[in-house]
Amino acid sequence: MDRLFEYTGYLSWLLVSVAKVMIGVVILLVIADVAARNFGLRAMTWAISATEYSLLYITFLSMPWLVRIRGHVFVTFLRALFPPKAQRLLETLVYLTCLGLCLYLGYVAFDQMMAAIAKRSFESRTFDMPKWAIYLPVFLGFALSAVEWLRFLLAPVSIYDAGPLDAEGL
Repeated sequence: MDRLFEYTGYLSWLLVSVAKVMIGVVILLVIADVAARNFGLRAMTWAISATEYSLLYITFLSMPWLVRIRGHVFVTFLRALFPPKAQRLLETLVYLTCLGLCLYLGYVAFDQMMAAIAKRSFESRTFDMPKWAIYLPVFLGFALSAVEWLRFLLAPVSIYDAGPLDAEGL
């Protein structure tokens, strides 16, 4: 299991690195589109659709890494009200709930992706985007996040062990 967690951690790091590059590309794309319009040049009509798809990719490619480094939002005040054994039980319930949700939503995304491949369907905007390519980052994000929640469930590490600044600097 440790090897699986090691590989998925590396894959999550690669995906968040891709997302970081995509953020830079989106920024440059928006600047170029605004500059083109202000200089009276032809607007880059495809830029809006490309930005929308990029935001979807950025969100879901970053998700597993954020779970891994405990960079997501979580509430600690309720847990602090309980004694240590109840805290561990609550923590386990949180892990199981998150794991279950990620598995379910990952399955739905995978099912939709496979249906889109079978139907060869496209989403038409300013350019055609294969629908499977829309569901791919959703599936990857939820599947790898499920592995990260499983890691928290099985390992002695806790999401609550991190300090507030440990996840800074994504």
